Amino acid sequence: MNEEMTFAAHKALSADHALGGAMVAHRRPKPLIIAVGGAKGGIGKSMLAANLGVYLASRGRRTTLVDMDLGAANLHLYLGLWGLKHHIDDYLDKKVQDLDEIAVETAYGPKLIGGGSRRLGSSNLPFARKLKLLRAIRCIDTDYVIIDLGGDTAYNILDFFLIADYGIVMTSCDPAAYLDAYTFVKMSLHRRLLRIFGPESNYLQFKDDDLISLIHSHLGPEAARNDGQPGTIDGLMQAIRQQAPAQENLIRGVMERFVPHLVVNLVHHPEEVDPLVARFQRVARRMLAINVAFGGSIPAERQIARSTHDLTPEVVRSPEGSLASFIANLMDRLT
Repeated sequence: MNEEMTFAAHKALSADHALGGAMVAHRRPKPLIIAVGGAKGGIGKSMLAANLGVYLASRGRRTTLVDMDLGAANLHLYLGLWGLKHHIDDYLDKKVQDLDEIAVETAYGPKLIGGGSRRLGSSNLPFARKLKLLRAIRCIDTDYVIIDLGGDTAYNILDFFLIADYGIVMTSCDPAAYLDAYTFVKMSLHRRLLRIFGPESNYLQFKDDDLISLIHSHLGPEAARNDGQPGTIDGLMQAIRQQAPAQENLIRGVMERFVPHLVVNLVHHPEEVDPLVARFQRVARRMLAINVAFGGSIPAERQIARSTHDLTPEVVRSPEGSLASFIANLMDRLT
């Protein structure tokens, strides 16, 4: 595995200033962030996030899991915890100074920061609170952060997906699931472009108000054409070439660096996976002008399903099993 070299390089680069590149004395290295998302619920996001965190911790990596399914947080159950004293709400309500104070030790290795599911509407974070949380996640004192996201395409979920160094999008071979996965990828890309100069972005120094207006006119809420259909990436790129050609390379660079990793879960017939992934990648290239990487597939095995009911991570029960092997290969592909 190339993880050792990549991890060391990430830690070294993280010591640089996020935009200027100048070395900052005594700055704590930032963690490598992996987000697990997808627009459909029940597709196995929490199962994968929990097992990925346990796998990394078992290999000596300080790992923190963050449950960002704020409306229905349940990641703690996958780690054998029936209840949590502290939640993200405690940080947002200023009861603690940073997220490390509410990170709970688990029996299986990684720490866990529980989602805020204790009050009505907790999933609808106001922008200022969301921005505070985005920044805090980047500063958790750990090697890896694994973010478990809810099954939705709400702005909050997309924004937490987009702060990750690596984004995993889960689907199954069920047509509804991979259509939802494609929608998640499309909405994530649109959100990345619409927020290209937001305060949470690394491109703020290149802010261009005319480019912002151009992007919003094609991808924003006002972007419906006469036939009622929203604008397209192709239409946006044509407009940029005509009206803001100096910014075309910036936008293309942003899109090239947006590479979601598709993971196919609950596979009963392995021969279905390659055609599905090829079709998904082909449509993403044609309609979104981006590359979607293949992160691998997870078989629909009885022991994996049993682990979600027994609330024992499968990589603990079977450290040499198919899920552990999949995660090892996934980390190779990611890093």
